Amino acid sequence: MGGKLQMLKTVILLMCCDSIWGGLAPSKHTWTYNIRSTRMSTSNESVAGGETHLNREGRGEYSMSGNLYFNVDVPEEFEVMASIYRSNDGGATYKLEPYSVPRTGVYTAINTFYKDIVMSSAAKCSNFPQFEGKLEHVAAQKFTYDRCILSNDGFPTYVSDGIYKFEVKTFGMVELFFEAIVVVEQKTF
Repeated sequence: MGGKLQMLKTVILLMCCDSIWGGLAPSKHTWTYNIRSTRMSTSNESVAGGETHLNREGRGEYSMSGNLYFNVDVPEEFEVMASIYRSNDGGATYKLEPYSVPRTGVYTAINTFYKDIVMSSAAKCSNFPQFEGKLEHVAAQKFTYDRCILSNDGFPTYVSDGIYKFEVKTFGMVELFFEAIVVVEQKTF
């Protein structure tokens, strides 16, 4: 009887902590998103490039498909930067958000931001690299993605409503540019 009473006290304590401090279990995201547009460009198609487009999945729901190719091995000095902007006026003006990734070496970005945020989603719909440890070399090849939807697991639990613009730029042997526009809304429970 003493063990059951102690277990009941523990369960009650956990329930109180859960409601007072936001819980001991991982928090659930309060928001959802829908992608609205995407585009890609290159400064030199003979070195690298690709294309991207949306697929309609349902009413107001879209996924991304396309490809990204490198005709040369990706060198260590290649750099990448990701900027995230938010608009609360329907897309007329955008302000830089703190979630951006500063200009850094491509392999640093792959081994941190890509691995932590994108890799698990990419595994379901593309041939983008999947790896444990560190990735140190990307050979010349064509990557394809089909009907990809990025999970929001690697993003903050709460994100303000608005229109977000994600820009990824590369620097070095070729300048690639990728942009996606998404609409973020709070979940209705």
